Amino acid sequence: MKLTVIFCTLLVTQLFAEYQIDLYPVHDKLKHRTGYALNVIIGKPGKEFRVLLDTLTSLLWVPGTNRIHPFCYNKQFYSKFDSTSCSTVFADSLAQCYGIRAVNLWSWNDDILIHASDGKSINLLNSPFGTLCFLNWPEWENYQEIDGIFGLSALHTDRLSEGVFGFFPILNKDVNPLKMMIRMNEFPPLITIALPQDSDKTATLTLGGRNNKSCDLSNEKHEPLYFLGNRYNFQFLAAKMGNREFFKLGVTLMYPNIMDPYITVPIEFMKQITYDLGAQIDVRTAKYLVDCKQSFKPFEIFTVENKYIVEPKHFIIKHNPDDTKCELAFKSFDGFEQEIMLGLPFLHQYCMTLEPREIRVNFSPVI
Repeated sequence: MKLTVIFCTLLVTQLFAEYQIDLYPVHDKLKHRTGYALNVIIGKPGKEFRVLLDTLTSLLWVPGTNRIHPFCYNKQFYSKFDSTSCSTVFADSLAQCYGIRAVNLWSWNDDILIHASDGKSINLLNSPFGTLCFLNWPEWENYQEIDGIFGLSALHTDRLSEGVFGFFPILNKDVNPLKMMIRMNEFPPLITIALPQDSDKTATLTLGGRNNKSCDLSNEKHEPLYFLGNRYNFQFLAAKMGNREFFKLGVTLMYPNIMDPYITVPIEFMKQITYDLGAQIDVRTAKYLVDCKQSFKPFEIFTVENKYIVEPKHFIIKHNPDDTKCELAFKSFDGFEQEIMLGLPFLHQYCMTLEPREIRVNFSPVI
């Protein structure tokens, strides 16, 4: 009986493990924040890589021995010959496309270690990841001091991620380390991203739970995911700023993007916003600038059951204390897209919790 109790206790501990990981702000060459990254250690002896979180693609990749692309210059790189724990004999080819972004990788399995903020370690044994062969990413220079990408997309679908291509037997294996951990019950299927904008607060990634220190869970709102693709799409009814409102008949989708510093809206709605605010494009940076001293209305989003309010402090950005012109952190889609992409201004206002098995995403105010 005593052995049974001990075994059950160990099993429960394993099944309900929760880890909180510190995230680090990522900036462009102008020192403007563009995303968040975490540190991972790959192989034995381990090499540390700082990888950018991405909610639009599903692969973890770092530079390999083929360092032709300028992104790889002067960066840490992985080689199976430097690691005693690599289990891959012959690497498969793996690729993923999202919009104009595309990567072609060699697929490996090796041990990955991530340090949690409480001193614990997350051991991802024999975990899948890739090393870079080819990269098409026009905006890569906007993300300084990173070594690769940590994809978080498509955790809510059992089928192969959209836009992922490979050769047999890669099509039947896990391509995402977190997806593998969830399937193996290493932690509950909950992943929370909390991104406080204040510099004195730490951004975190919580694996296996919610974050009650950084997120107001008493006001958490739920959105069912729409279409089982790469993105975490959910339906909205309307978006509003001041007297301007955008809505369309039929299904209209929005989705979060943790590596974009803007909220992206349809072009006609963007024209209305910039007209009302008197925004002008800076010819040097192609960014919209507004008078810092004028009054601003919040950006409001209406879904079937919920309302979200993004305060102006998150999308009116004063980069320097003496600036009289502030950046308007909005942009428009090229073409006729009728979606809305929720970048960092929204995610600085709301924590995001992914529930893959429930096929929903949750948002709660950042404390």
